[in-house]
Amino acid sequence: MARPTDPGIRARLREQAVDYVMTHGIGDLALRPLAKALKTNARMLIYHFGSREELLREILAGLRDRESGRVAQWLKSGSKPRTMPDFLRWYWRRVSAPPARSAVRLVFELYALALRNPRDYPGVLEEPLAFWPKLVKAMGIPSEVDETEATLLLAALRGLLLDLCATSDRRRTSAGLDLLARLFEGVDSRHARAHPDSR
Repeated sequence: MARPTDPGIRARLREQAVDYVMTHGIGDLALRPLAKALKTNARMLIYHFGSREELLREILAGLRDRESGRVAQWLKSGSKPRTMPDFLRWYWRRVSAPPARSAVRLVFELYALALRNPRDYPGVLEEPLAFWPKLVKAMGIPSEVDETEATLLLAALRGLLLDLCATSDRRRTSAGLDLLARLFEGVDSRHARAHPDSR
């Protein structure tokens, strides 16, 4: 019977792997060089993660966990209720800044792998759509973002970030983000009218 993996070691390796790919990207990521950088060996990575594909899925999960933590901190830091336009502008300021560019490129690298081999990366392409209803609930917006609105938010942000990575034109892409935020000011107003006593 196989010995169960140590969740503490697995979690530590995942965080170290996230840091590694943030600097080096995925590209032709091989387990041996990664293991050497993490001061372990490829056999131990397979022991804890099962396969390269599972490790990459865990790296993406690690990125999302870090992002969720930043969002939660932002939600708690305000003195008044947050709105979707507030979030869009805050999020864009942070992810469009040069220090965040490597993380954004990394997410698109993972998307590309999932597009080529969706069976090896289940959920990578679909799970981001579920983020928006969860965010709206956490923000206390009374009417949930419906599937069409969530699709627009995800597609627009993905497109703007891909455009930014491709062109480095932060001024133009930021103007596009501001237009998206203004469109959702109308959505927030509609929700507030539907639930006048909720704020």
